[in-house]
Amino acid sequence: MAWEDRDYNRDGSGGAGDYLANPAGILGLSVPFGTWLGVRVRLHFWLLLSFLFLVMGLFDGISPVVIVIDMALTLAVLLLHDFGHRAFTLWVGGEHNEFMLWPAGGMVFPNVPPGTRPALVAFSGGMVVNLILGIGGFVAYQMLTGIWLPHPILGSLLSLGGTPLASSISSGGLLPFCVANFTFLNWGVLMANCLPYFWFDGGFLWRAILQPMLGAQAAHSVTCIFGMILAVPMFFLALAGRSLLLMIVWVFLFSSAYSARTQMMVEEESYAVSYGGPGPSGRVRTGRWPAKSAARAQAKRRREEQKIDAILAKVSAHGMHSLTWMEKRTLKKGSQRLR
Repeated sequence: MAWEDRDYNRDGSGGAGDYLANPAGILGLSVPFGTWLGVRVRLHFWLLLSFLFLVMGLFDGISPVVIVIDMALTLAVLLLHDFGHRAFTLWVGGEHNEFMLWPAGGMVFPNVPPGTRPALVAFSGGMVVNLILGIGGFVAYQMLTGIWLPHPILGSLLSLGGTPLASSISSGGLLPFCVANFTFLNWGVLMANCLPYFWFDGGFLWRAILQPMLGAQAAHSVTCIFGMILAVPMFFLALAGRSLLLMIVWVFLFSSAYSARTQMMVEEESYAVSYGGPGPSGRVRTGRWPAKSAARAQAKRRREEQKIDAILAKVSAHGMHSLTWMEKRTLKKGSQRLR
């Protein structure tokens, strides 16, 4: 699999069995949430954790009704975001048949045909839906109450620390309360997915925008570098605001951008060393230690092959039903690479 096809740090992962042997595996936990319009949907650990924080609001006197409404609206916004991706992906001839929801949208990305236009269309689909719904909610609240909400972007920022700002604004009844929360959630998801990281749609969009001008490799590299640069001042802003959660988030985002760029460089060098020519991006990289980079890439491939062999052995011994969701996905991706 080439670096352009990898889901950096966003590989939808697993079943409950994965973290019993490895406590860190809980970060990949997901639970099924049914099939919606022919699409299998799962809820990721980070979304479940955010719901837990909402439930903890009971200790602060927040009404259980408010908490249930917040959860329902969050699920609705995330589902609409991913169905936006699905509709736009099908439009350009791709496929998107599985959703893994987390607080910023979906963790399983669309499979799109090669080219800049398909990537731009597919990865912008969810954001377009959030933009339309965010503007619509902004207008609907004014029509219901005669009061304009704060600027949608500012309101989204203010709502990220806990209970949405809408809960303190909407005192005129249940419907205005729901509309305000729905509006802020849409703007929040939209803003997150503008960020130039491959955890979000923004990383793929920025790369697709830059690729015609810079080429695939340079576009990927510039996106990662910009992400690392952005994370530094944002970390110190979070530090100044004494927000431990945001500090951790920006550290993770910096790390994800660095890892994405490093992986691309390793695979380019590995290709050049193995085949004596340009890598998948069409350009030759000349690293300081290309042989060492190639060895690391080959070792990683061997580990992936060993993992697939272990999964196949498990299937042979116990059948397909014994596999966790993560194992099934690993096997599926391995089969796609072989094809």
